[in-house]
Parts: sequence; structure tokens; C-alpha cells
Amino acid sequence: RQILWGLFKKIVIADNCAVIANMIFDNSDGYGGSTLLLGALFYTVQIYADFSGYSDIAIGVSRLLGFNIIRNFKNPYLSLNITDFWRRWHISLSSWLRDYLFSPLSIKLRGWGMTGIIVSLFVTFLLCGMWHGANYTFIVWGALHGLALAWDVVSARTRKKIRKKATPTLYNFISWSITFIFIVF
Repeated sequence: RQILWGLFKKIVIADNCAVIANMIFDNSDGYGGSTLLLGALFYTVQIYADFSGYSDIAIGVSRLLGFNIIRNFKNPYLSLNITDFWRRWHISLSSWLRDYLFSPLSIKLRGWGMTGIIVSLFVTFLLCGMWHGANYTFIVWGALHGLALAWDVVSARTRKKIRKKATPTLYNFISWSITFIFIVF
């Protein structure tokens, strides 16, 4: 079932979303803002269905061979902040980044306090961007995620205070909206 679900996500969802996203972005000058936003949403679904579909196929095949592989995606687009997103998105990569880049770097910079954590996050995701591709767009992507994670750490206390005062449903909706808009961007 997991292999079939992965194939469905890849062939039916991702590949069909790719047709629409590519059509829009291949001629982006000819479309208005709402169409470009629609293209970004289709690309967001495409990239998730691609990655999680391949992961589901690998997990299913490994089970057939007697191996257990951890779940690699846990509904990342339902995350309420960027830290939660990275706990749910491509978990094997996130864990590797945490264990082999962020943790050693943050231990090395622990004397810097909060600045050391921020620098560690930024450097980790800058390197993650370079790992994805040697193109400035990936470096910018990594820098943006590093900055967003740093902001998440710096603003944690303030957000906790706001959460206590706000209506839980409204707070969660706003948190989810901000996170999802950032991810789509």
C-alpha cells in the first residue's frame, strides 16, 4: 500500500501539478500576480508530492526487503512555525543537518549564547542551500530558512506570551498562515 500511495503521489499529484506550475513559470511575464501565486501553490504541492512520494516508495520497498525506514514527512504543511516545519519535512535530511552540522557548530559556539545558536542555524541552512545546488537561488533559499529559524528562536518567548493571551484557534490559524506563506515564497 505504501508503494502504491507513493506512486499515486508522484505520478498523479506531483506530475500533474508540475504541468500547471511549469506552464505558468515558463511564461511568467505573460501572467498576473494571482496566476503566479497559483503557480507557486501548484509548485508547493508538486515538490511535497514528489519528495514524499519517493520516500513512500522507498519505505514500502524497504519493508518488502525486511528493513524498517523511518517516516520522512509528517504533514509539514500543517506546521505552525518554521522550526516545526523542519521537524516534519524531509526528516532524514533535517536530522542529518541537526546531528552533523548544527549541533557540533552550536557546541563550538556555545560561549556566544543566543548569537551562537543564530550563527549555527544560519550557517547550517546556508550549507543546506549549497548542498541542494551550486546556484545563487539555493544559497538565497538556505539563507532565508536560516534567518527564519533564527527569528523563530529569537521570538519564541514573545510568541509564547501572545499565545497565552490569544484565542487558540485564531493564534494557530495566524501561525499556520505565516508559516505556509513563507514556505510557498
